[in-house]
Amino acid sequence: MVHYLKSVNKPTMKIPAMKQLLLIGIILLIGSCKPKVPQIRIPADASRLENLAASEFRRYIYLRTGLLPVIINGSETEIPSSGQVIVLERKGQNQVPGDLAEEEYYLKSSITADLEKLVVSGGSDQAVLYAAYEFAEQLGVRFYLHGDVIPDGKILFKIPDLDMRHKPLFSVRGIQPFHDFPEGPDWWNVNDFHAILGQLPKMKMNFFGLHTYPYRARFDGGGPKAEPLVWIGKESEINTDGTAKSAYPAMHFATNDSTWGYSPVKTSDFSLGASQIFETDTYGTDYMKNVSGWPHTETENLQIFNTSGKMFNEVFSQAKALGVKISVGTETPLIIPKEVRDRYNIRAETDEQIKELYRGMFSRIQKTYPVDYYWLWTPEDWTWKGVSDANVAKTEKDMKLAYEVLNEMGKPFQLATSGWVLGPPKDRTQFDRVLPKDIPFSCINRGVGYTPVEKGFKAITDRPKWSIPWMEDDPDLIGTQLWVGRLRKDALDSYRYGCNGLIGIHWRTRDLSPNVSALAKAAWTISEWNNLSESTERDLPTTDFYTDWVNSEFGFPYKSLIKLLVWLDGKGVEQKEGYKGDSHLNVTDWIDGPGALMTNKSIEDLTERLDRYQFLQQMEAVLPTIPGAGNHERYEYWLNSMKFNKSLVETALAAKKLQLAVDEIKKEKDKTKKQQMTIDKALPLRLELAEKWKQTVKLLLSKVTTTGEMGMLANLEMHNYRHNQTIIGNDKYLMELGVDLPSEAFPSEVYSGKTRVIVPTDESILSKGKDFYLRVRVLSSEKAISGKLMWKNLGTFEYKEIGLKKMDRNVFEVTIPSSEITDDFEYFVEVSAGNEIVKFPVTTPNINRTVVLMN
Repeated sequence: MVHYLKSVNKPTMKIPAMKQLLLIGIILLIGSCKPKVPQIRIPADASRLENLAASEFRRYIYLRTGLLPVIINGSETEIPSSGQVIVLERKGQNQVPGDLAEEEYYLKSSITADLEKLVVSGGSDQAVLYAAYEFAEQLGVRFYLHGDVIPDGKILFKIPDLDMRHKPLFSVRGIQPFHDFPEGPDWWNVNDFHAILGQLPKMKMNFFGLHTYPYRARFDGGGPKAEPLVWIGKESEINTDGTAKSAYPAMHFATNDSTWGYSPVKTSDFSLGASQIFETDTYGTDYMKNVSGWPHTETENLQIFNTSGKMFNEVFSQAKALGVKISVGTETPLIIPKEVRDRYNIRAETDEQIKELYRGMFSRIQKTYPVDYYWLWTPEDWTWKGVSDANVAKTEKDMKLAYEVLNEMGKPFQLATSGWVLGPPKDRTQFDRVLPKDIPFSCINRGVGYTPVEKGFKAITDRPKWSIPWMEDDPDLIGTQLWVGRLRKDALDSYRYGCNGLIGIHWRTRDLSPNVSALAKAAWTISEWNNLSESTERDLPTTDFYTDWVNSEFGFPYKSLIKLLVWLDGKGVEQKEGYKGDSHLNVTDWIDGPGALMTNKSIEDLTERLDRYQFLQQMEAVLPTIPGAGNHERYEYWLNSMKFNKSLVETALAAKKLQLAVDEIKKEKDKTKKQQMTIDKALPLRLELAEKWKQTVKLLLSKVTTTGEMGMLANLEMHNYRHNQTIIGNDKYLMELGVDLPSEAFPSEVYSGKTRVIVPTDESILSKGKDFYLRVRVLSSEKAISGKLMWKNLGTFEYKEIGLKKMDRNVFEVTIPSSEITDDFEYFVEVSAGNEIVKFPVTTPNINRTVVLMN
């Protein structure tokens, strides 16, 4: 085993006493000189996004320096002769280039002894907003889906020496969070969507796509059930506001249902205190909470469609205000739910009946929420099964019928295609020859990302092409995955194949933040690697990425840690073309569903996987050297993520040893010997397995910060523990042999860790006139839990206080009414647990969470 953390690089510096006195004197001198407040000047007729850009300049200067710039409306007024000023100019004015492309941004500074000036512009208002976020990154801020990373400590504000024009290499850049599992968007509420969509422009992304799983005639406990994002029916069944008059069974993941190999479990039965952070037994997104079991009542199904539709209207409307394009869609050929067939007496559907349904679907979307694209997905099994010519022909016709309907309706949005493959297995370019050229083609990489970008993109010309790499794969859905090098290579291949779109498929957020960042940056910079040969390995180099990431995430460029992450990243090997293989960090697998403990592996295989984690001891040694509360919290998160990975393998190994022992006992014919073997071998292994399981759950509880990790808890409880019976699967047999399993063979309900305040949603951009809403979840061994939200206008001194309102268990909510919100603001949460006070975020009061207002 290679050890990459051989020494701890602690950032220390000894300063002689005389120099210390001189330094103190300089600091006092600086402190006695009150600095001029920086100015941000915007056009008198500034647009919504230009105003937002000014607010974002102000926010991030404040967070990094403690100075709160003043925003002056009217950039053409007299520029001061001294101080620091940021001027938002229109392209072609005041020496700003007039040939800036639509998404190209421009930052140029001029520095004199008295005046530091930065001119900001772009080919569009959107580009100006990107420039604001580029400037924040110049100050050390980094952006991810789960939120911002603000470095610990303050810096003296100085306008950087900048002279840059940047434009993207891909016109479509974004994410495709996949609906199906609790780890992903199934468990996002309206504020979660707002928070995540608000991060996209910060990462200079502009696309958000969602897929809708169809109705299945025979549900076998695995796979999906119909989902409610897209409703199927006729125009006559839609009200003027887009609400449906009729419905059919549909769902997004809830804990009382059984899709994808997750068995129903009440969250109150979640172990080791995990139940504390779930406010309902039937948990899911708000429109799924406390819904009855499948197939639900007619009233409940209508409520699911109509309430989710209203939520997506609010979410998509704000996304579009931020310059983000939206795509929704279903699979093709259209699968008609049984209830819809029966309602309209459809047997062998005709072309006209299909068109009538598409017209109803598209009309409902028009009335319900704004979208830019409707994409039709070819079926998943096209990636590994042969497809008959008849099925391909039916799919082709279905696409043409949908296109006809959209044209007949005046093209309210654009048709696109997607799928697990680019086209029919026999000929990836077949659809390109028969479908109109204004239909964008897209597909996700095969082999859950282990397979490179589809080379068939090269042969498709004169149409938009969107590549969709995997930022994580679902077989290893609860393990930490690092794919920076692979995503860079996917971006390079996509660029070489002439794709104009680069979109990342995923479920979680914080757990894959390096991957998200790598893909977002590659959409603007990957041409730097274009001189590499076509035979380049699956991964591109990553040292430069992890050097920046370690420095910004942990406050110091630990060389040994950078070297370790470079070694851990990627290196996924295909089993065969189109099939997932293995990688360094791979710790779970697809067994009746995602994220299953690897009980399908051998003892030797699991032992070798454990050996890969010998670096953990050295990684732990770095923790005490991490400077700053924010850096320390982030390092603990990633350390616990790696510990959790290892514990998943340890638990699988313990389960495998127990299974082998039970198999050996079953072969023994002598009853007395069987009972003795059970006591001597099986029982100790069963107790060892229980301890490993408890350790695994506790490690996950120590890192839960987002809805993604809450979904991972559901995976452990519903998929691994209940459905796959990984821990308890042999209990009945052992008890039949006379073994009484002691209480320690099962996890308790009691939480025994430190008190943790969890605020999964970081909504940092709020539309004016909207309330600010927050949910707070607390893990604690204490019974008496209370708390308050402390908030104030940005950069002011006096906090206002609002008490947290208990929902149930240790889940609280709090609202700042819109009537009280007059300006951008900052906040923190304070929780009392017994005699202990815990604040969130850990960086408060130096760095609070912040919110800026958007018109």
